[in-house]
Amino acid sequence: MLGRDESPLKFLDESTRQELKNLPLMEHAPPMPYDMMELEPLQKEFFIKMQPHLPSPYFLTKDPLNRLITLSDDQLNNICRFLGLFDLYNEIKNVVRTDIFKSLKEVLSTKELQFLETCRTQNNPVRLPSMHIGAWDLKKESLDKALFDRGKTRLRGALSTAFETLFSFIPPIFMPPPKKPSKEITDILLKQLETVLNRAL
Repeated sequence: MLGRDESPLKFLDESTRQELKNLPLMEHAPPMPYDMMELEPLQKEFFIKMQPHLPSPYFLTKDPLNRLITLSDDQLNNICRFLGLFDLYNEIKNVVRTDIFKSLKEVLSTKELQFLETCRTQNNPVRLPSMHIGAWDLKKESLDKALFDRGKTRLRGALSTAFETLFSFIPPIFMPPPKKPSKEITDILLKQLETVLNRAL
């Protein structure tokens, strides 16, 4: 790492340095980790210098999935929850208990209920282990866990196409499984993730 008083442009002559300084700034800043988004420029610089072991997001290979590193843990959990709604929709088609439908309306947010309705038009041939919604105890906590677990599995599958550097910036629980899904399945999961990113945030 460069010393505090050293300039990375010190090998250039003064006129060249001035010319570079006058160049327009990039239109789009590279994505930054969520924890650094609210920091002032000097605070960011200090943070990076104090955490030299952390890789820089500026060196990430360009990929649409890089958007995920700008999300907080709560937002990532919400993404999983919405992905889990694909599994919930598959199961409620066979439910006959009216108390389950009543409880779903109470537990799910308006936005989630709207998304659940749109799942009927989404192609979802990827089947995960059953949530056993027909035996649901009607408690919010158990449904939350089931949605997160299925959604996390879908997110991990979608991320199996990502570059390794991405996983330095998101929680390790979202690392892809050792046995990666086929390209056909991954493509479907990526489309589902894109749909959720556009509607859940």
